Parts: sequence; C-alpha cells; structure tokens
Amino acid sequence: MIPKLSAVSAEGSLPTLPNSSRDAAVRTDLLLQRMVDACASNLAVLDELGNILFASRAWQLSSEHDAQSAKLNEQGITDPEYFKGAVQVFPMTDALAEDIQRLLNNRQREFHRECSYTGAYGEKWFMVHAARLNLPESGGFRILITRDDVTRRRQAEEELRNLGGRLITAQEQERSRIAGELHDDLNQRMAILAIEIDRLRSRVPDAQSDLIESLEQLSFRVEEISADIHRLSYRLHPSKLDHLDLAVALNGLCEELSQHGKIEIHFEQQGFPAVVPKEITLCVFRIAQETLRNAIKHSGARSAQVRLKKTSQAIHLQVSDNGCGFDPESPDRKNGLGFISMRERLRLVDGNIFVLSQPSLGTQIDVLVPTREHVSAQK
Repeated sequence: MIPKLSAVSAEGSLPTLPNSSRDAAVRTDLLLQRMVDACASNLAVLDELGNILFASRAWQLSSEHDAQSAKLNEQGITDPEYFKGAVQVFPMTDALAEDIQRLLNNRQREFHRECSYTGAYGEKWFMVHAARLNLPESGGFRILITRDDVTRRRQAEEELRNLGGRLITAQEQERSRIAGELHDDLNQRMAILAIEIDRLRSRVPDAQSDLIESLEQLSFRVEEISADIHRLSYRLHPSKLDHLDLAVALNGLCEELSQHGKIEIHFEQQGFPAVVPKEITLCVFRIAQETLRNAIKHSGARSAQVRLKKTSQAIHLQVSDNGCGFDPESPDRKNGLGFISMRERLRLVDGNIFVLSQPSLGTQIDVLVPTREHVSAQK
C-alpha cells in the first residue's frame, strides 16, 4: 500500500495498547513533539500508518507549495494554526512513497532521496531524509522525516552547466573563425609569396648560384610555414567535419598525428558512412583529438588504436595506447582541464566516458553517445 501522508492527532493515531504501553507511547510522542517544536528545520514525525503526527513550524510554513496553503497565503493568512490542515500535503512521488512504505514495513532503516514536483510556484527540488525510530517501551515505532529545499542549489548547478555549454559553443565558434582566417587569408598570402619568390628565382642568372640557393631556401621555408598554418587551421576546426563524415575526419586526424607525432595510430571504423548530428560529430572528434594529444604528450606511447562504431542506438569511440598509463582517480587527473572539458562536452549530448588505465599498463578510453533517434524513442 502506498502511504498517504495526512495530519492527525497523536492520540487518535495510536493503536490499541495495554495501559502501560499506551502511557509509554504517549510520553514518547510528547517528547518527540517538544523536540519537533523546538526544531528550526523541516521535520515531521509519522506514525505506523504513514500519517503525520506533528511537524515543525518550518515544515508547516513550507507547505505553501500546496494549492490550499498557497490560497491561504494569497488571503494574507500566516497563523500556523491555519497551516495544520495543509501539512498533510507532501510532494509524494512513486519512488518516495515506496521508500516510506519500506520503512513502515521494516524492510529498511533509513533513506535519502532527492525529488521534485511542480507546484503553485513552479518546479521545486527537495532532499528528503527519513529514518525509522523503534520505541522499545511501547513496541511501536515512528518515522522521522526531514525535507530540505535544494531548489536554489539545483538552479545554480543548472546555470553553471548551461554556462559551460555556452562557453564551449563560443570557443568552437571562435576556433572556426580563426581557422577560416588562417586558411582563407594568411595561407593564401603565403601562397602568393611563394609564387613571387619563384618568379624572382626565374629572373636570376644561373651564374649567381649563391643568390639562387638563398631564394630556394626561402621558398622552402615559405612552404613549411604554409604547411604549419594549414595544420594549425585544421586543428582549430577541421574542414572535413563540415563536408565529410566523422569517420573520414578521424581517419585524417590519425594520419596527421602519425606523421608528425612520432606515434603509429591505427584507425578502424564500423557503420560508416552515416549521418550523425553535427554536435555529436564535433564532440566525438574533439575527445579523440584531446585523447590522442595526451597520449603523444604524456604517455610516451609508441602506438595507439582508434575504433569508431556506429549502431542504431549510439556512437562508440574507443582510444587505447601502450603508454605509461596513470591513476584515473588521481585528483590531478580526475579534475584536470582535459577531462573536465570532455565530460562537459559529453553532458551536452547525453554521452558518457569510461577511463581504464593503470601505471605502466597503458590507457583505454571509451566514449558512448546515444544517437538522436534512440534518445527520441526513449522519450
């Protein structure tokens, strides 16, 4: 039976007991009531049936979430006596009711649960803690239950998460802008400079070998700078992500890092080509990019494996290396900017990351992102 909390008097709620047990129960209830009356927190005491025997003033006043107490407030009534009828209303979810029922049936001793409801003043969040208190003298029990309003904390956390998402979006937009300027402006100017050097070289007599050699070296350096600009532009915002699929972009990343990072990276994919939402494509690519850079910079790995798989339900990325490994629970690693950025990116697409690593045994990172059609089907 799902308990339904309601306000009743202490005496009226007691079961039929011998006089001595009844007296002990009354004394205990009187003591509990005095404790509750003196409590500044949201505290209530339930009887064996799940009814509220009495509640603290803070609990009574916080019952304004109920339509009845909200109406009383609109009428300007603040006397606690008016709220005793409203104390019976509680933001009762099925899960919370089941937890309370387990306490009543003595199947557990206590529980913590965060729950929410939408009332007269919008959505509110509560942290509920309840514990069963056995009464040896009377043979009965009571349930002590506290309810803390954590709405402001939840709202602050949500604002921080939204801020993190906006910062990542702004960062990607700025990266895209800088990459475009590097590719379309600076790199084009370098190409024109290379052409002008070649023209100048063609006008120099063959007898001036020193000048010809200097021009050729200058031309070579211009080509190197142009190639570096192209790589920098690609790292900032890979153009392949805009025109080709995720597998092609990741394969290009692995080839580029293998050539310049002194590491052999093997790439394999399954389920591509496939249509993947842009935000998921960018998220998975950035995580692969960050993971491989960490492997090159910190692990000393000589080889790495990148596996990308597309199913009807999710995108699965796995990056493993044979480097020195690390302790994933280390505060420096766990709270490093790299992992914080990865987790924040994945939060925006409802994804998860799993890190498996030990010192001297390499590292494996698995990323799982549900596809949009799978998420829609679940909802």
